[in-house]
Amino acid sequence: MFYKKTPRNRPIATLIRWYSDKKGGKVTEARREIEKRFDFLDWKDQKRIILAFLQSGKTDRQWAYGKIYRQWDESYQQPVRELWEEYHENMCAWSVIQHFPIDYVREQAERLEEVNQYYHLCMRLAEQPDYPIDMSKLTGRQYLTVMLNARRPVSADDAECIFFRTLYQNCLANPRHLRNVVTKKRGRTFSAFDINFIYSFIPLFRQLDLDDLVEKLYIWDEEVREQMEQGGELKALDKACIDDEEYHYRRMAIGLDYIGRAIDDRYKTDKSPLPLRKDPIITMPEWLLPYPTSDEALAPAVTPAESLATVETAAFENTPNAPEMIEDMKARRPAVEALVNKLGLEIL
Repeated sequence: MFYKKTPRNRPIATLIRWYSDKKGGKVTEARREIEKRFDFLDWKDQKRIILAFLQSGKTDRQWAYGKIYRQWDESYQQPVRELWEEYHENMCAWSVIQHFPIDYVREQAERLEEVNQYYHLCMRLAEQPDYPIDMSKLTGRQYLTVMLNARRPVSADDAECIFFRTLYQNCLANPRHLRNVVTKKRGRTFSAFDINFIYSFIPLFRQLDLDDLVEKLYIWDEEVREQMEQGGELKALDKACIDDEEYHYRRMAIGLDYIGRAIDDRYKTDKSPLPLRKDPIITMPEWLLPYPTSDEALAPAVTPAESLATVETAAFENTPNAPEMIEDMKARRPAVEALVNKLGLEIL
């Protein structure tokens, strides 16, 4: 039996020479092999390759920026600075924000923000105690993360305000548009913390030494769930003959309606500012969290005006009878159709 001979690795110095000779006709071949072998090379060779790629076209510069961000060396600072001031590329901005002297980052802050996100810039500059944080450019979770990273305190009132305003935005959304929702069991009340993004606030609050607020939120959530259990919507839903997916969405709609009505009205407006802090460094502009963009997402899943009788009637009116369900299952699942035909079942 004959095997294809495996070619030997060329010396890396040869590949760098081929790559640097733009008229030699071997640039593409050298680039491909260099990129494939880069992570396994000696640091000295990696450094030569990075400097060569930084002096090349945009595509190769982008590749080099991705490498130096996590393998930074001070020798890169001068060429990266020259490239940043000439091209102002986003990939280059990452290294400038992360690795350059903070005075230079602050000097270039306006241009860096144009090509990168304010959040990433703020994560670096907030380390300076005199740097003012513009909360209008951050989401609630980003603000908490910046404050945690900068070791700045967050008041329980501010954190509670951020939590409930974020939660209220989720209550306004159509449940079919929510992602990463856990606990889809039948017969169980829906919790605000079943939404993974909402639950992600809990470890942040704990790291910010807001344990009392965490306990307060858990108690509030338990009270809402008790109200949900006392209502008849879930009982009516349990009697409906629907599949698990539809049950899950209707259960979420009922839960989001109860949660939304339980949130204090002061957290439901997009115009009221966060509670003022005594710290003059932190500005408190009007807080506006992003709303869903579509009209369908903005529509409440279950309106507060719906009575128990309306919900129960809707649950049963929208429930197909058994023959319709079987026909629907046959249409969607060929295996079910084959089984029904094999058993000779008749649909009444």
